[in-house]
Amino acid sequence: MKISVKSSVACAMLATSLTVAAVPLFDPNSLLIVNDQTIYEYNTNGDVLSTLEVPMGFNAEQVRDITILENGRLAVFNGTFAPELNVYDGNYWESYQIDGWSTPNNLTYGGIANVGEVVFLTDGSTFGGEAKGLIAFNEQSLTHQRFIDTSDYIDITLGADNQLYALRNFYGDVDVFDPLSLELVRSVDLGHLSSSRSVTANAAGEIYMVSWNGYVAKYDVSGNVVQTLDIGGGLHDIDINDQGALLIGSWNGAFYLTDESLITYQSFAMPASNVFVAFASPVRFTPPIEPPVLVGSHYRHGRNIYTTLNWSTEAQGVDVYLNGELLDTFSGVNEATYAFFKKYAQVFMVCNMGTEDCSATYVAN
Repeated sequence: MKISVKSSVACAMLATSLTVAAVPLFDPNSLLIVNDQTIYEYNTNGDVLSTLEVPMGFNAEQVRDITILENGRLAVFNGTFAPELNVYDGNYWESYQIDGWSTPNNLTYGGIANVGEVVFLTDGSTFGGEAKGLIAFNEQSLTHQRFIDTSDYIDITLGADNQLYALRNFYGDVDVFDPLSLELVRSVDLGHLSSSRSVTANAAGEIYMVSWNGYVAKYDVSGNVVQTLDIGGGLHDIDINDQGALLIGSWNGAFYLTDESLITYQSFAMPASNVFVAFASPVRFTPPIEPPVLVGSHYRHGRNIYTTLNWSTEAQGVDVYLNGELLDTFSGVNEATYAFFKKYAQVFMVCNMGTEDCSATYVAN
């Protein structure tokens, strides 16, 4: 693997630049709008709060998508045929290049997302026959993995359901990946004539797609259209936050703010066209909670069996089951004692509240 580092500081400063940004780069409620080499920070009233110039890449190619990393720094997909991953901590820029990484010369293509210290990038085959697929770049170890190389991709985002949504083409072919295992979870067809440009998903796994034809559409997990909202031609980027807000970028010198209902939208004029978008506080990956660990003890007394259950879990609460039927729900405690007639089967199990993530059984007979 080739990774070249270019910076305004010596490479010896690399370890320092990989730490958490000293102060937030942007207001948490801000909307980030990218045009050419400039990132504009807007509030939801449409006022410009700040601007940030991205260093010109080695090949003087245009900035595409951006994301805020979980440590507060900014990551930028910068370029086309020889793009660079630029990372900014508020003081210094670091720049990385990866062998074979490129994207077709369509200014609406290019996606970036992140989970922890791993940055995910779209990769498309170009005129030189370079590799294609999806790249996972670890910005701590400076290593990368092209975890799929059989398809071109034009966008990738982290959905609010903890899954990566990768758009293969403008025909609406979407692949969904587990960001930890990098395994394909499912593939969805949003419609051959959709003219898709960008996708994301809500916490339920429902997909939102913006079309070059000027609409944003909501699909169920199987790819069936649920709702559409007509905005105007040239839509090509979409992002979602934890509150269910949707931010949309377009080619026509505007960006838009709506929500999961797709009923109304706000329009904001830009002084330039072809904008990518991101929330200053995007959705964050939530590590899965492990099933509870259950320990029990019991004794017979008279006609009953007395059973004490102890459990540990990181979930907010648990459901207690007896013989497969819900018995109790607890929050804030980790112990319960029961007495049941000794001739009844007594098989206990504890599950994270409202889920099927369950402990091993404890048999009290």
